Amino acid sequence: MAIALRADAGWPRRPDRPLVVELAGLAGAGKSSIARALVELDPEIRARPRVSWWRHATSVPPLVPTFVNLHWPFRGVLVKEMKRILRLRALHRLAEETKDCHILLFDEGPVYMLARILVFGGEKIQTRAFQQCWRRAIVRWAQTLSAIVWLEAPEHVLAARLRTRSEHPFGDVGDQAVTALFRAYRDAFARVIAELTAAGGPQPWTVSTNRGSPALTAPELLAGLRALRGAA
Repeated sequence: MAIALRADAGWPRRPDRPLVVELAGLAGAGKSSIARALVELDPEIRARPRVSWWRHATSVPPLVPTFVNLHWPFRGVLVKEMKRILRLRALHRLAEETKDCHILLFDEGPVYMLARILVFGGEKIQTRAFQQCWRRAIVRWAQTLSAIVWLEAPEHVLAARLRTRSEHPFGDVGDQAVTALFRAYRDAFARVIAELTAAGGPQPWTVSTNRGSPALTAPELLAGLRALRGAA
């Protein structure tokens, strides 16, 4: 498997900032395992970064006008949607302020959070105010992300992996419900990635995770990321 990552996004990377990379994929695709394998290979990778409570708290005041606008017309308090928007803003601040690594690696980063908004938003996000907020987030992250790595595996493989996790809710969910949730997330990820790319963000790189272990996948992926960093 040769991984060729292209430095052709419309937004140039600032030389004082790390590459900002997201491992995206459906649940069970291997995001966490590959992130850990990459860190073992390269200590200059900061993977799955923790966002402090302080960064979340200080991200709230600039969002207050947005939160007010989101509730017009009023359809109930959008608690979960506001939390997800706050998470996106705090993640972006983290990406903008991080300078102590070569590669900042998310596995539940902006691509995941935007997809989650689509999956669970329903009618509550079908307003002009929410679409304006959505568009700002797409443009902001298109300018920030250096690479999106899509981890692909057949859905029956993903379901089997998830059912081996005692803590995962899929353990007690029927096959039809699992398939429907996979489909909803796959459609949401596809829309998010397409909109990010259309806004000048990076073209996604697809990596199959059903034919090898993370220990085999990570070295080639790391080589591609290092090449991208050198080309950016």
